[in-house]
Amino acid sequence: MGLKKDYLLHLLEGYKKANEFIALEKRKKLSQMTFEDSLHQYDYLCNLYAILEDKRLERLESQKISFLVKRRLALDNAGGIRK
Repeated sequence: MGLKKDYLLHLLEGYKKANEFIALEKRKKLSQMTFEDSLHQYDYLCNLYAILEDKRLERLESQKISFLVKRRLALDNAGGIRK
């Protein structure tokens, strides 16, 4: 049991160090960005979000339609309606 705990603590310490390094690199990069760079990055992220949101909505609509069809068939079967 002690070995697993030591391994887990070592792993978590590694994640902590990696997160600190990534945060430092982000701060460096952001401090060096021009206004135009920032605006370009913002536009890129907004467009990416819009694309992903459209795909999520399409998937949700598809799941909703599938659910409604299955429910309709179940109700038809329960009511003795055959097609």
